Amino acid sequence: MQWVSAYRLVGVGLAGLLIMAAALSTIALFRATAPGGDLRPVEGAETVIDLIQGHETLLWSSMRGTVSSYTVLGWPSSVGEHDLGGAMVVERPADGSAGVIDFGEKPMTVEFDVAG
Repeated sequence: MQWVSAYRLVGVGLAGLLIMAAALSTIALFRATAPGGDLRPVEGAETVIDLIQGHETLLWSSMRGTVSSYTVLGWPSSVGEHDLGGAMVVERPADGSAGVIDFGEKPMTVEFDVAG
């Protein structure tokens, strides 16, 4: 029966590590209210990522950790009778502290995954 207790302790330890890892990662979301509009921070995202917006580019810098990836979504459009989804970019930046996103137009949302 001692081996059962040992496995339970290992399982509890692993669960604790997963909870700590999840607590250390943060998602910073910025969203525009209309096509061509500026991105606005959602739920305190401005305290995690400093975002400077241009017409076609976004300059960002992390204030709370390393950005492991970001996702940019464009606005949906249509051509004739065909509805098209918006463009999407998912990228892992080489430098997780700052970067430039050149999307070609003002996006609908930008989501940053920040570790640390």
